Amino acid sequence: MGLKDSEIKGRIARSAIDEVIIEKGKYWGINVVDIRWYKDGKATSKGIRVNMQELVHMANILDRILGREKHGKHTRNRENDKVEW
Repeated sequence: MGLKDSEIKGRIARSAIDEVIIEKGKYWGINVVDIRWYKDGKATSKGIRVNMQELVHMANILDRILGREKHGKHTRNRENDKVEW
């Protein structure tokens, strides 16, 4: 779906033909993570693409949902645009 230098970081099987694929790559020169539903190996329009700053915010929200807020916050290393955990 338009990602450059993409790398699959994980898969979540939903059924025999459906899965969610989590990819890291670049979109218009911006580092992003794409979380997308696939059906029969083809990307669907269902999904979300977030930049690294948005990903940090999302990870903090998910940590709160999982009850892990006491373990610190994720931070963004602006120098090389990588997320530090």
